[in-house]
Amino acid sequence: MTRKRRPHRYEEIAADLRAAIDRGDYAEGDRLPGENALMSRYNVARATARDALALLKHEGLAVSRPGAGVYVRTPRKITRDSMGRYSRTRAASTSPFRSDSANAGKEGDWEHISEEVDAPPEIADRLKIAVGEPVMRTSYRFLANGSPIQLSRSWEPLSITRGTPVERPEEGPVIGVIARMDSIGQRVTHVIEKVNARAARAEEIEALDLPQRGAYVLTIDRTHFVDDRPVETCDIIFPGDRYELTYTIPVDD
Repeated sequence: MTRKRRPHRYEEIAADLRAAIDRGDYAEGDRLPGENALMSRYNVARATARDALALLKHEGLAVSRPGAGVYVRTPRKITRDSMGRYSRTRAASTSPFRSDSANAGKEGDWEHISEEVDAPPEIADRLKIAVGEPVMRTSYRFLANGSPIQLSRSWEPLSITRGTPVERPEEGPVIGVIARMDSIGQRVTHVIEKVNARAARAEEIEALDLPQRGAYVLTIDRTHFVDDRPVETCDIIFPGDRYELTYTIPVDD
């Protein structure tokens, strides 16, 4: 029989606060005890108090307000509907991320930077091109109500987009991979997504404002195809507590 692990002290403190929220001792918008109060109440070090509050933030039960403290919030995950996401009608009308955020009652926005790079081996393999072939790499950080919620990095072969209005994904007149590729005669036929989960890396913890301990992320390795030719591939990273991935699978008659 496997012996059950005893919770860390910060997990016990977080459990106490979580129970207090569930009882209604703290309502949405109420300020939670700060680090100093938790240190005194539980006789713990500052790092332990900080980790307890970070765990609640990671779970979506609390949010930091700079200079004001940590406050209770009612978590509402963003739903990423892959079926609707790859609809041509929707792809041509608005950003899928902005639409997903609006459906969750949040305002979506993003930061981005595009640069020409040589395709590294893994990306060359995914795009079925030679190692070192030029690609346009675009790195994104997505925000919901001003808070980081998603990271992604995409690569597109410049042999396809070079010299076209959509060479730089965020600077052309068309929104979204499908609509952009359609506009230059590359009609996307299908998309493959591979979903995994893993521990968050240091740079992801910083970029997504995740707790230092126990943070995990969901990852999607996504590729757009025109028949059997990849025209874009992307790594997408979500905080595990803030997203719900939804897949509608048609069943043949």
